Order: sequence, then C-alpha cells, then structure tokens
Amino acid sequence: MIEAGRALFTQQGFDRTTIDDIAMAAHVSRGTFFNYFDSKDAVLSALHQGHMDKLPGIIDDLLARDLTTAERIHSLFNDVVEAAVTLDQYFRATTRELDRDLATPAISSARTERFIVAFGRILEAGIDKGEVRQDYPLRFLSQMVTAVYVTTIRYWRQDTVFDMELEFARAAAFIAEAVAPR
Repeated sequence: MIEAGRALFTQQGFDRTTIDDIAMAAHVSRGTFFNYFDSKDAVLSALHQGHMDKLPGIIDDLLARDLTTAERIHSLFNDVVEAAVTLDQYFRATTRELDRDLATPAISSARTERFIVAFGRILEAGIDKGEVRQDYPLRFLSQMVTAVYVTTIRYWRQDTVFDMELEFARAAAFIAEAVAPR
C-alpha cells in the first residue's frame, strides 16, 4: 500500500489520489487498507518517515566520499532539487509533512533532531579537516544549517514561481560560507 501510494502520489498528486485508488493499486480491499492506515495522510506520513530513515545512510555515503564540507552541503541541497524536479508531485506531497511537523511539537522535535544530527556529522568531519569554524558550538551550526535547509524547502512549497535550482544553490552557498572558518 505504501508503494501504491508512492506511485499514485507521483502520477496524479496527493490531492487527487483517494483511498480507493490506493487500495485498488495495491490489490487490497478498502477494509484491508483501514486495517493498516486510518487515512491517506497516514500513508503519506509513512512515506515521509521512510525518507527520514534513509537520511543517516545518505550522510554515511557522503562521508565515505572524498569531498569537502562545502561539496557535501551542496550535494544535500542538490538532492532536494533533483527529487523535486524528477518527482515534483510526489516531493510536494511528502514535504507537506514538514508543515504538519511544525503543528505537532513532539513529532517536529524528533524530526528536527534527526536533521541536526545528520548535518552535525557533516560539520564534525569538516572540523577535523579545518573546513568548519569553531567559534560557535557544533550543535548551533548544525541547527542553523537545518533551519536554512528546511525553510528553503518550505518556501519552495509555498511559492509556485520559486526558482528551485537557483534558490537551493544560493542556500547551499550561503551555508557553506557561513560555516567556513573565519
């Protein structure tokens, strides 16, 4: 059902997908759908959680590559652009969870912490290479990277004429400059 939801959200968007569409695509009855999910929003939440669960692996892959801290930051921001360009409707649907997170402090706190830890790992590796400033605590810098990352995604979601490639490149460049040693 999760895979059926992913395919349908990609093809026709979240708002035009119904529970019956998901059940039919998953070859299950409507009743079976409700045994696992209480709404299509729950399917969306499960998809978003799956992406959040992949974040540590993405960071591991970046840390395994011979890249500068700035290149790692640009890579993470570029991944968002690539996802949005290739899977626009699906990415818009899953990132709407960021807005819901803000309305639910317990969920927001946990998910934000995952971003902070992930970006912190990148910055920590950069400290060892002399690429990250040390006049602010690592956690503070990671919080600032997280804030720019999440906020840039939210602006893209809200602005239909947002030049995603340009704005994400600017955001990544800003962050890379902001965390570089003085």
